[in-house]
Amino acid sequence: MGQYYTGGMPAITGAGLGAGTQLGQGARIPVDAVPGNGTSQPQSGAIMPGQQILANAGATATAGGTKAAALQLGYGLNELSTVATNGDSVLLPYAFPGAVVIVSNDGAANAQVFGRGTDTIDAVATATGVVQSAAKRTIYLGVSGNGDGSNAGAWVSLAGAKTS
Repeated sequence: MGQYYTGGMPAITGAGLGAGTQLGQGARIPVDAVPGNGTSQPQSGAIMPGQQILANAGATATAGGTKAAALQLGYGLNELSTVATNGDSVLLPYAFPGAVVIVSNDGAANAQVFGRGTDTIDAVATATGVVQSAAKRTIYLGVSGNGDGSNAGAWVSLAGAKTS
């Protein structure tokens, strides 16, 4: 795991993560980056101390519910402010061990979440995707893959109720 981050755990305080949340001193977490190359150095796009972890704020899920047209999300926190119709879709980035994507569905409808390429979510076929209910937050954790789509990766989800 040292190839993905170095330093201590991020110091996060307060009621939750949101716009402006910053990491504690020494934390390095990959964001929109291909995973490490066997070194303990942060990769291009890694969150460094003092930087925000918000990948998308106020995003709109793509109407129609297809994987091909789904809104591409980034590693870190993704806030969906508009999910107008059940099945409006979003696409996780490529999975790799240690990758983290948080999706906050603040829309009025359920979103359809797909894995990128051949990546699966909770062992559900990539073409099917999973439903993320309205007013819910979910943490997606990468458990396999290499972050560039050259082999099938897997995500597992930890769903939770919206707290605000």
